[in-house]
Amino acid sequence: MIEKLEEIITSSSEYRMLAGELESGKLAKTIMLISKDSDYSFEFARLLSCMIFNNGLNNGILEKSESYLKVKASTHPDLKVFPIKDKLLVADSGQIVEESAIKPIFSERKVFIIKNFEASMEAAQNKLLKTLEEPQSNVYFILTTSNVNLVLPTIRSRCNKIELGRLDRDKIEQCIGNIDNLQMVTALSEGYIGKAERLSQNQNLDTIFNSVLSLVTKLKSSKELLVCSKPLIDFSSEFDLIINILSLIFEDLLAIKSGGKVKLEFCKQSLLPVSREYTVKAIVEIRKLIDKAAKEISYNCNFILVIENLLLNILEVKYLCK
Repeated sequence: MIEKLEEIITSSSEYRMLAGELESGKLAKTIMLISKDSDYSFEFARLLSCMIFNNGLNNGILEKSESYLKVKASTHPDLKVFPIKDKLLVADSGQIVEESAIKPIFSERKVFIIKNFEASMEAAQNKLLKTLEEPQSNVYFILTTSNVNLVLPTIRSRCNKIELGRLDRDKIEQCIGNIDNLQMVTALSEGYIGKAERLSQNQNLDTIFNSVLSLVTKLKSSKELLVCSKPLIDFSSEFDLIINILSLIFEDLLAIKSGGKVKLEFCKQSLLPVSREYTVKAIVEIRKLIDKAAKEISYNCNFILVIENLLLNILEVKYLCK
């Protein structure tokens, strides 16, 4: 998978653009990679650091140099990856400031990758301001974030912000390879390779998906609520996945009603009769309810209570919007 992902990244328009900037001497010293897929943005950052150490591409190809091999093995002495733990702390920022002033050991340049920058403490971000504003001539900073709005404006203004697009279905399939539920994984991944990989390794995925699909197709009245929700209780730790599936199903119901493209093509025949039970207005309102339920769980609300309330609300909207 890693080799296929590398090929996809190094041939992407964003990577090629940065290669051109590096080779022309115009590459920004501080780059912010923006993507909801933290796995993808981190691998992009690593491959960008390879290109920086190599001083560009060789005839449009990322050379498998000694620096490249050291980066891939996580042993390059001039590549520093932070945070050390879950999020960037003030101590981490202090270490970055100190190490950025030290000359490179192996290469002509030094690269710092700071992952999930949006999770950094505000004080940790502030401590880096001067270093990011006036970096050493041979030092590059690559920040990755899933939410640029959680990064201090003073930091954002010092970065060349690059939004990494989602991968299309074919590229996701190339990376994941031949698995039994490939269509399901690809559809649920939403174009994020990191998410696709996690889904492909989830042994409960088929069971959870079929339980949610069964819930939607069988939920006719409050009498069926307990029976329909019971299979999901065993998977309370998978609430994000349950909501993801539920949201995608109703998105496809809306697509069927409006003649749009269905993402869950492999179960379209099961969704066709269900689509006739809901009006477009009902589906729109239900999707709002699903988003609300996701937020409630993020606030540590009770899983069973949230699920049961969501199903009751779906039935109510379905009835009111006939």
